[in-house]
Amino acid sequence: MSTDYSRSVRLGGLAAGVEDTTLRERMEGILIHLTGDAHLPAAAETLEVLVADLRRWPVRLSLDPGRGPGRLDDELIRRLVETAAGIDPDRPLRIGEAQSRAPLHLHVGTAPPLGTAVAGAPDGHGVRLRHTGHPFPRLNAPGTGLGVVLTAAMLAGEAFKVVAGLPERKFQVTPVVDFCPVLPGEQPGIVVAPLPALDRVLLGGGGAIGTGIALVLDLLQVSGELTVVDREVFEKPNVTSYSIGTLADAAAGLPKVRLIDARLRRIEVTPFHGTIQASIEAVDAGTLPWPRIVLGGLDSVEARHDLQRLQVDLTLDGSTGGPVGTTVALHEALPTGPCLRCYFKANHTGKSAEQRLHELTGLPLSRIARGQEPLTERDLERLDNQQRELVGKFLGRPVCGLINSAELAGRTDDGFRPSAAFVAQQAACLVVGAWIARSTGLVSGPPRRIEYDTRFGPRPDQMIDHRLPTPGCGCQKDAALINLIREARRTRR
Repeated sequence: MSTDYSRSVRLGGLAAGVEDTTLRERMEGILIHLTGDAHLPAAAETLEVLVADLRRWPVRLSLDPGRGPGRLDDELIRRLVETAAGIDPDRPLRIGEAQSRAPLHLHVGTAPPLGTAVAGAPDGHGVRLRHTGHPFPRLNAPGTGLGVVLTAAMLAGEAFKVVAGLPERKFQVTPVVDFCPVLPGEQPGIVVAPLPALDRVLLGGGGAIGTGIALVLDLLQVSGELTVVDREVFEKPNVTSYSIGTLADAAAGLPKVRLIDARLRRIEVTPFHGTIQASIEAVDAGTLPWPRIVLGGLDSVEARHDLQRLQVDLTLDGSTGGPVGTTVALHEALPTGPCLRCYFKANHTGKSAEQRLHELTGLPLSRIARGQEPLTERDLERLDNQQRELVGKFLGRPVCGLINSAELAGRTDDGFRPSAAFVAQQAACLVVGAWIARSTGLVSGPPRRIEYDTRFGPRPDQMIDHRLPTPGCGCQKDAALINLIREARRTRR
């Protein structure tokens, strides 16, 4: 099975304004060279996430482990090589000095060697990034799993600007970045220890953001109980856009909830392979616990509206989007408002995803409704030649996964934007940072909407917006009914 780079290349093509084939040729000619400070706390974990993020592009990768007492240890080098090979065995991570005379050089640590373009280090739950010529301050705390993922994602984001060849005014070089997703606007270095255990928490969505959230929780060594809801299976295009999962996992066709369950080694996971609507029905039937907090990683307005119908105490929704798919956001939602319907308005005039898929493929709506059933030769019988050629590529795959496939998304006009792992990870860090802040009392007050474009970086003075409920929204009109629903679910627990 070969690695499918279509989604990451498409994101870069959209951001750079070039054809995918042109960008892929550019990417394949670029070498990214890595080094790291062996003595930096959490350097090993940061390098592992960074290597995986960069291997999800069709670039060349090399790592210089260094020499003497500061050399990266052999066990770490072995894990890094295996991480890269799990994503693309045909593009191995080369160990040794950079072969190119002018590579893009990224460094994990505060003492970058000569020739480094950008260096980054986790500081507590946050990140410090420095371009050439800008020294690091003394770090305030050892890096945590949240700081690790954010550092790797932002280093990958800096590489993306070069690898994709973004034109002027389409990005910004910020020589100094100090950011903490737990308390945006404060200096990095905050550490909450011990972290609270997950208690009646649900992860809605096992896609790009959901796997990013799982990665952060795993590296934070969080314990407790977590319900994970997703209806789809892990497929080949997901390998280069999600934060966990290998080609072998895609070949096995693992349900995404099982993939996340396998990763969260310290958490007791209840995997629910089905829709958000089905999970609500299970909650009301008493077969699934009613959560108190929801961590959201969904990719559609309709699914978010379903998620709100769980009517939990607090929903922390992560999203990616914007003009080219590089914008990340956090939406804090309450059953009393603002709810997810306040943040995300229903599209009453647009066509549903099912209708668009029907028009594109010719598959009957009744067949599309049986979304979990794999496509077979029988489904091709009533299609015309063009439709048969298109749908035939997906034989053996569930219908529900087609609407988000890169092959079909390129033929639609519904504004679909694929997400790269480094983008989704930054959205995931906003979600987990908010969970830490709200669960520990570091942040109180009205719900927040936090948003920034990863091409330009976080600006705490511009990115935080305190939200109020929308007048006329269901969370306001139906407040009494919502309270009854919440009370019924609370007593059933």
